[in-house]
Amino acid sequence: MSDLLSKDWQMEQTRVTSVVKEIDKKINKLKSNAGKVGADVLEIRKEFWEDVTVNLDEPDDVIETAASIKQQVELLSERERTHKQLDKQLNTLSRLKYSPYFGRIDFLEKGEAAMDQVYLGIASLMDEHDENFLIYDWRAPISSLYYDYSPGPAQYKIPEGMIEGEMSLKRQFIIKASEIKGMFDTGVTIGDEMLQEVLGNNASTQMKSIVATIQREQNEIIRNERAKILIVQGVAGSGKTSAALQRVAYLLYRYRGTLNSENIMLFSPNPLFNSYVATVLPELGEENMQQSTFQEYLNSRLGKEFDVEDPFTQMEYLLSGKDEKDYHERVEGIRFKASLDFKNIIEQYAKGLSQKGLIFRDLKFRGDVLISKKEIHDYFYSLEDHITIPNRMKLVKEWLLRDLKRKVRQERSRSWVEDEIQYLEKEDFMEAFKKLQEKNQFSGNSFDDFEQEQKFLAEMVVKEKFKPLFTRVKSLRFVDAPRVYCQLFKQAEYMDKSLPVEWNKICRQTMDKLNEKVIPYEDATPYVYLQDLIEGRKS
Repeated sequence: MSDLLSKDWQMEQTRVTSVVKEIDKKINKLKSNAGKVGADVLEIRKEFWEDVTVNLDEPDDVIETAASIKQQVELLSERERTHKQLDKQLNTLSRLKYSPYFGRIDFLEKGEAAMDQVYLGIASLMDEHDENFLIYDWRAPISSLYYDYSPGPAQYKIPEGMIEGEMSLKRQFIIKASEIKGMFDTGVTIGDEMLQEVLGNNASTQMKSIVATIQREQNEIIRNERAKILIVQGVAGSGKTSAALQRVAYLLYRYRGTLNSENIMLFSPNPLFNSYVATVLPELGEENMQQSTFQEYLNSRLGKEFDVEDPFTQMEYLLSGKDEKDYHERVEGIRFKASLDFKNIIEQYAKGLSQKGLIFRDLKFRGDVLISKKEIHDYFYSLEDHITIPNRMKLVKEWLLRDLKRKVRQERSRSWVEDEIQYLEKEDFMEAFKKLQEKNQFSGNSFDDFEQEQKFLAEMVVKEKFKPLFTRVKSLRFVDAPRVYCQLFKQAEYMDKSLPVEWNKICRQTMDKLNEKVIPYEDATPYVYLQDLIEGRKS
């Protein structure tokens, strides 16, 4: 090792040691705060009802009681959120302590006299006075210099515009357990030594976060904010998955005020892949997102209504079903239903449903129609047509829920309710007795009123029987989605695109399958897409 490199190594190790000491201080401070907040949470939970003023004698007292409970709930929620945030910060600091950063650039901004030394890690770290950055998050705007440029003229983008200047140094580190194991100065391409070291543990079955090895082309993908839809192509091992997960981490950082991990879903090719990539986002200091295979997602959306064909069954049919009846028509249908022309037909059809054509289901209770499909249809189309279909669906849902609550009150006096009460289990009566006893403790009434007991039991029975109806309405299952989708294949006015030669046979095939409660794989995605256009996007 040359004297110059040895001197630089010692200097950089001294800085690592200094930064780790600062991290230790912050960890100790956070642990102290986390302990206090944790104790607060336990105390609030323990003393919750003692700190709430409960008085139900007068209307004003009821309002005061509700306000008191709300105040305690908000206080508890705030303390729990703070505790969770402190936990997350502690986890990030622990990772920083092991390996504080992986890169350094020296950058002189145009028009400035002092050179900036920028050290890059998986998260930002300020000094003890919170004035200067000891470490910059790899997703920060200035960090893009590390990925995009070699020493020389360089620039990076901030919301106010471009910052130009000169990069005089680009250095890479391999740091483990707070000790520098490797260090070298590089050009624009990440050094092979660095890549080999980061990927050296071949025994691991988990994907590595390797933000230290992002190439310029990958960085363009990760930070792209112009494209609404971004398609990344590359051969196996070219870093597509790494770039996708790092892009997720970047977007969570860039839009942290409006976007969180719950808003993002990763569709994986198989469940094994889910476990392979599961640790990447937490390693980057972010909460993990939802993960699923596309088939699992389709099953969750359509499995209650249909037997959902999977892609393997479809492929088996394509490879071995050439002698079956209507084989060529189905192949033609598969090809067309995967086209943009069919997507445009669905969108045009959905647009027309704003004026007419939606089909609804009766809401039935005990075999009788409680709210008819015609009533729902008329209410939907009585709403202003400038309101989007999903927003009108929300208004219909709210109307139906109000009507169901009114019908619950009406049903309590029906004769069937009294019959149902006779067949209640002993535990149900005990539960009713307990709740009425608690209620009467606040009201001052004694529990000797048979009518009061019967009224309470009747309400309990009716609510339980109505629960499936409320669930149907809340999940918008008053819309007859299968018939709406089938109707698409009966109405020629939406078919102004170039249709397959055997379109009529394809339509018949599709409707026959749907009537059998089977949805072919080629129809599953179009069906879900149409449903989302009508009911709103579902997670």
